[in-house]
Amino acid sequence: MIRMSLFLALLATPLAAQDSLETLRKKMSLGNLMTEDDFRAMAEGNTITYNNMGEDLYMEYYRPGTNRVVIEWITPSADGQINCDTGIWYAEAETICFDWSRSGKVCSVWVDFQGEYISELVIDGLRRGNIETISNISPTPLYCEVGLVSLPAPQVAG
Repeated sequence: MIRMSLFLALLATPLAAQDSLETLRKKMSLGNLMTEDDFRAMAEGNTITYNNMGEDLYMEYYRPGTNRVVIEWITPSADGQINCDTGIWYAEAETICFDWSRSGKVCSVWVDFQGEYISELVIDGLRRGNIETISNISPTPLYCEVGLVSLPAPQVAG
């Protein structure tokens, strides 16, 4: 649902932003398709910030040793409300899919273009043009605790 909303927002981008979109499309076509192992190596234990046309949109934390993920995003509103959801990720054919507790299944094709990670939304087996990049990868966990949605902090052995 989140990525679908971002796709609709992308359709309304000004013409100047389309040049950047064309560059991203070219990188998508030239990049190496990421496998499940490639995606796990990039994501596991990290908080990843997703970006669309220069604007950071949301962050996802990939819990180490699992396929669990938590997402945090800020509602585009005056109050800047923070929203959270949890889910799991998995590979399906050439895509990486997310099954979110609140918004359901979302799949994307991922490529590695010279160390730049880029994804494109896939709906009903077709690429839909919503292309996002990763602007930051951090080992700092994300504990989104707005409402009742959160992943518990890992237990520290001691």
